[in-house]
Amino acid sequence: MQASDFDNNANTSLISAMVRAESVILSLTARGITVQSIMFHGGKPVIRINCHAYCEHMASTGEASYLHFGNGRQGEFKQGVFVQDGCRVIWSESLH
Repeated sequence: MQASDFDNNANTSLISAMVRAESVILSLTARGITVQSIMFHGGKPVIRINCHAYCEHMASTGEASYLHFGNGRQGEFKQGVFVQDGCRVIWSESLH
């Protein structure tokens, strides 16, 4: 295996991840959900969205969970996550 083979495999994996992310973003947008950002962690897409009623629905059906609880500049918060088509989708909610 040559270095160029490794680069091609890495590029192919990244392109695949970007295509999956695009599909998820289009699906979220169709639901009226605002996407704030996308990043890649370990080559896998992580999509940050605004909190939406769909997030609460996903959590109530067990398809999403809350992983982090904390206290930030704007007060206490919790962060939720679900996986769609191999992409992690995350959001934060204020706890007032």
